[in-house]
Amino acid sequence: MVSLVWLVIASGFVGVVAAGMATVLFVQRRRSASHRSLAGLLALAAVANLADGIGLVDEAHALFWRQAAMAAELIQPAAILYIGLAFANPAESGKELSPLWRARIIGIASGIMAMVTISGFVFQWEVSDSGPAAMSLTSWGRAPYVFLVVGMALGLAQLEVVLRASREPFRHKLKFIAIGLGGLAGYQIYQAGQMLLFPVWQVEHVVVSSIVTLMALCLITHGLRRSRLREVLVHAYVSHQALVGSVTFIIIGLYLLAVGVVGTWLRETNQPLAVGLSVVVTFAAIVGLVVAAFSKTVRAEIRRFITRNFYRSKYDYRAQWFQITEAFQEVADKNSIMDRLIDVLIKTFPAIRVSIWSFREADRRFCRVRSMTGETDPEPIELSHPIVTELGTRDSAVWVDPQATGARDSLLMPTDPIRSSGVALCFPIRAQGRVIAFIALGPQQHGELYGTDDEDLLRGIAHHVGMLLSHAILTEDRQASAELEALHRFSAFCLHDLKNLAARLSLVAQNAERHGRDPAFQESAMRTVTDTVLKMTALMSKLSLKSLRPPQAGTPESVDLSAVLDDIVAPMRRDPSVRLVVTVVPVPPVIAVRDQIHQVLLNVVLNAKQAIGGNGEISVALAQYNGSVIVTVDDTGGGISPEMLESLFRPSQSSRPGGLGIGLYQCRQIVEAHQGAIQVRSEVGKGTQVRIELPACESAGNREETGLPRPAMSVPV
Repeated sequence: MVSLVWLVIASGFVGVVAAGMATVLFVQRRRSASHRSLAGLLALAAVANLADGIGLVDEAHALFWRQAAMAAELIQPAAILYIGLAFANPAESGKELSPLWRARIIGIASGIMAMVTISGFVFQWEVSDSGPAAMSLTSWGRAPYVFLVVGMALGLAQLEVVLRASREPFRHKLKFIAIGLGGLAGYQIYQAGQMLLFPVWQVEHVVVSSIVTLMALCLITHGLRRSRLREVLVHAYVSHQALVGSVTFIIIGLYLLAVGVVGTWLRETNQPLAVGLSVVVTFAAIVGLVVAAFSKTVRAEIRRFITRNFYRSKYDYRAQWFQITEAFQEVADKNSIMDRLIDVLIKTFPAIRVSIWSFREADRRFCRVRSMTGETDPEPIELSHPIVTELGTRDSAVWVDPQATGARDSLLMPTDPIRSSGVALCFPIRAQGRVIAFIALGPQQHGELYGTDDEDLLRGIAHHVGMLLSHAILTEDRQASAELEALHRFSAFCLHDLKNLAARLSLVAQNAERHGRDPAFQESAMRTVTDTVLKMTALMSKLSLKSLRPPQAGTPESVDLSAVLDDIVAPMRRDPSVRLVVTVVPVPPVIAVRDQIHQVLLNVVLNAKQAIGGNGEISVALAQYNGSVIVTVDDTGGGISPEMLESLFRPSQSSRPGGLGIGLYQCRQIVEAHQGAIQVRSEVGKGTQVRIELPACESAGNREETGLPRPAMSVPV
């Protein structure tokens, strides 16, 4: 009996202290929303503790007092939510109404649950032959405790957001108040969990509740003393990540609670395999939870639920921007940027398909370079493709699938490579003022349409990636310039050695006039020539670096390309190992430096001859199309792999064994200096086609700049 008295005294003391603090706060700071809400919570704690204490004394009405204490506890989650809102800056709170509506919903639900509890639908007396009557939960009594777990979890999430968003000196004044409130909420969650697992009310709950409440009151009092009862406002809002985490925590908690209830029910059935079945159910439930945690669909559903019910905007742009900038840290080359980009897109957008298409300099087409699926890549698309043309004229999304918006027809036929690969929209990525890649997203899961929020986030990602790609291109250009300078310095040393070797050959030639018929001289001369050739070959191998000097400037003049081609292919007409087909039609001249254009065409034709290896056909065609002169060189050689096409015009890249990898690099420099374009189409095992476009005399200098790379015209030859 003595212990019961002390329990009543402890409970009553805590209730009186809480009531006194609530009165002081309400009297002195009733105009302060935060202190007014805090006073309400303390008053509820006072009612709960006093009711539990009175119930120990008034055993005849113990059930009523337990119901009254429970009703006060059920209203506490709404009070904590209102306290968190009151601590937030009113200006910030007004911009986001969902936390206020959430608090109102919890408040209404709290009132309903409190009335249900007072009405006697939660507790009942359970009479036992072996002991005194105990207070237990009814069949519907678990519902208020489940609500208590959910409501207090939301309250804890709100307090965590406010405390994390606060800065000094506000955090110094606020942290002990928040910790005290969090302690109350955490204990209520623990007590609710105990009641759900063991639905019998114990007297020990009174003393534990009193001690926990007293500790929380001490922390709150210390925090109020620090703030000196002044208003403490924090610029805070419920971030998307925090809310997703809170909802996920609640869902997982309810899921595990349901698993525990099922396992307990199986154990209480007293069947032979009840214990084993409960273990199997628990194991299967945990495995299912892990699978769901790694499921993109489940995460997308949670984000969609949060977006529709708690936020006006679909994305938390601040958090998204932090994630994007962090993802692209320490990336310098194009391949790394593309790898990070596809990873960011897959994690950000709940699309069925995600891919990236990039402009390939070699064949001047857009090809798919990254995809979230392992399916075969579709055919590359031309610069004249409708989607590419649209992307070059705007900085917004181009809709491919009419069902993605429900408002317009598709630009493409159903058999188009982009549309047939399941793309719903495309968004351009610009670098140095031109579209060098684009993002392709498929339809969203569950048929949800893309909106303004998706397009805004895509625009931010595309601009950031475009900037990174611009830096990567400039880095490659600087590297090429540095290698060019290194080659220039190295060539000066090689030139000295070449002069000495040439002098040796000159001496052999001079002595051959007098001693050419001498067998001993012939043997010595052959050894000298062989040794000199080996040394010259070694010097040329050393010159196989990663760059070449830019072509020297010359005097532009009117050049007849048909005459230049005739000079180049004339020696090959007498070569029986080459089947040569030349198709030339009358074309206007071009304004160019003759030697440079001759060098380009000669390099391309010689590449074709080396590609067929003495067994194949070379076709050379000259035609005119849309103000341009087109030179096309086809061969039936082994072709070039797609991987090599990606870097074909870079220095030191060669598709032939022993090649220096500088011919096509220099050819592109010369052609682009003449306002032209060069492209390479190749297929392994079938051959290669090189097309060179140069503006005719009447159209030179009249190129219209667009947002796309200059196209190389495709004409029939």
